[in-house]
Amino acid sequence: MKNNNIIQAAVGLAMLSALPTTAHAHGWTEFPSARQNICYEQGGIWSGNPPNAACAQAKEISGTYPFVQRNEYAKNITDYNNMAAVKAAIPDGTLCYANDPQKQGMGAPHTGWTRTEVSAGTFEFVFNATAPHNPSFWEFYLTKPSTDLSKALAWSDLDLIQTAGNIPVEGGKYRMDVTIPSDRSGDAILFVRWQRNDAAGEGFYNCSDITIVDGQTPPPEPPPEQDLVRGERYIPVDFVGPELGDTVKYDIINKYGDVARSFSIDVDANNVNDWERLLASEINGWHAEFKDGAVFIGDWHEEMSHYMYFQNDQSRNFFNSRDARASGKITVIEGDDGGTEPLTGDIYELVKSDKVVNAGDKVVISTSEAANLTQVQGTSVSIENNGSTSIVVDTSAVTQTETLSFVADAIFSELSETFTFEVIADDGEPGPGPGPNPDAWDSSKTYVGGEVVSYDNEKWEAQWWVQGGSDPKTTYQNDQWGVWRPAN
Repeated sequence: MKNNNIIQAAVGLAMLSALPTTAHAHGWTEFPSARQNICYEQGGIWSGNPPNAACAQAKEISGTYPFVQRNEYAKNITDYNNMAAVKAAIPDGTLCYANDPQKQGMGAPHTGWTRTEVSAGTFEFVFNATAPHNPSFWEFYLTKPSTDLSKALAWSDLDLIQTAGNIPVEGGKYRMDVTIPSDRSGDAILFVRWQRNDAAGEGFYNCSDITIVDGQTPPPEPPPEQDLVRGERYIPVDFVGPELGDTVKYDIINKYGDVARSFSIDVDANNVNDWERLLASEINGWHAEFKDGAVFIGDWHEEMSHYMYFQNDQSRNFFNSRDARASGKITVIEGDDGGTEPLTGDIYELVKSDKVVNAGDKVVISTSEAANLTQVQGTSVSIENNGSTSIVVDTSAVTQTETLSFVADAIFSELSETFTFEVIADDGEPGPGPGPNPDAWDSSKTYVGGEVVSYDNEKWEAQWWVQGGSDPKTTYQNDQWGVWRPAN
């Protein structure tokens, strides 16, 4: 039952001289507007001072980078289902900028952040997705009434008020109903975590400063009563988990001992660490829509007065049903691991000519399974984001027309594939270089993609528009895919 279509590739022209690669562009909270988006829209970023004092302070600390990069408040955490690992990677005080040193101004204490009015009760949350990512899940946190908002945000300041599973994107927006507790009012921070289910564990973290008011939207419906009977654990203690290529099946057994309905999920590299939640979400969603919530995988949450699935604690998830005689049964169907042939797909190009790019283009090799890319032919070129499902090959080092060849080896299986394409260069015509003596880096100057400076006896090239921030060497040491990289 394995899916043999594991590795596919795409070669395209990436116009990235002034912007980061599309692998690093994802989105921000549009309503209630995220802190960095409000600062961006209020202006005063590139000249003068932002009109908002908190935004002006952020610019003074971190320059314009936090606003230019408003769609990438992100952190890669491979163990993203472990909240201890998440909190260690994004410690107290760094939540509003996802512990990115170049954006720390957005988390600096200040009472002047512009606030969006949000009514207590249910409102439509909107996330502007510049690059949608599914599968994924959402977590919504609200600061506690006792939180001192004049201080930097800490995890202990937050209450988890709602979660959501894989939400489809519509017109470039994620939309979902979020409920603010009816007893809340006044100033608060809505902290949103959007987590991708992928090998890299990329998650996005946004702070929205809000004022909770009454009377703007109808109050939420009364909470449901605890009307389900708790049965056995969703995942039995002695359950042996699936492997890649296996299928997990969950049967709903009615009072007569018959299978009333079955649900299943194929386990692959994208969901191997999260199949339990995705399968439970399918079961709960179907019963909510067609059976008025007659079955729910999870447990009753006293404080929130409703049933919920506990993603980080499987011991709290049970089979709950209106009929005490009903039950659930989970089984693993082994996949077919024998005789899988290597893949033979060709590169798909977003250019007119077949398998041809121009020197200097950035070539994106997209795979549906995380893979390591190794170059086996041609001038050595830069490989960015290796080990992921979106690997970027930078052909800037190619100075003469030649053929490049690469082997992609899947991380989670034995599959591999060879990808080859031709790079066209103006043979004999030297391209623009950094020059013998570039100017020294100046934190007060503005640089655009392609500009080269000197710092600490080394040459550094800007990948996109930048002003201020840490020096090129420190920036590169903190993030090798950041704005400053060694010049060729």
